Amino acid sequence: MTDQELDSLFVQSAQKKQMVEQINRQVMKTVRRDMRMKIVRKWVKLLGICFGLPLMVIAYLWMLKQGVPFLPQENMWVTFIVPVLTLFGLSGKFLHDFSVADL
Repeated sequence: MTDQELDSLFVQSAQKKQMVEQINRQVMKTVRRDMRMKIVRKWVKLLGICFGLPLMVIAYLWMLKQGVPFLPQENMWVTFIVPVLTLFGLSGKFLHDFSVADL
């Protein structure tokens, strides 16, 4: 093996080492970005549940309150209680099935 061939092998080795380091940096950058996005999605989902569910219940009850005066008075309890119980039942089922570990 001549000195030129040996120098050529050293240059190739240095280039491969640079490529491997660049690939490692890119992979680590992608992994960090994915971890940050996972954390952000987790907090957005948690905040959506913490604030969205009560807001949904309040908005639903307010719409029922606005609509009740226009309904017949003899069956008002059915038109108010049944949807509210359904909403609370579905909300309770959602909260029962909700797990922070799944975030």
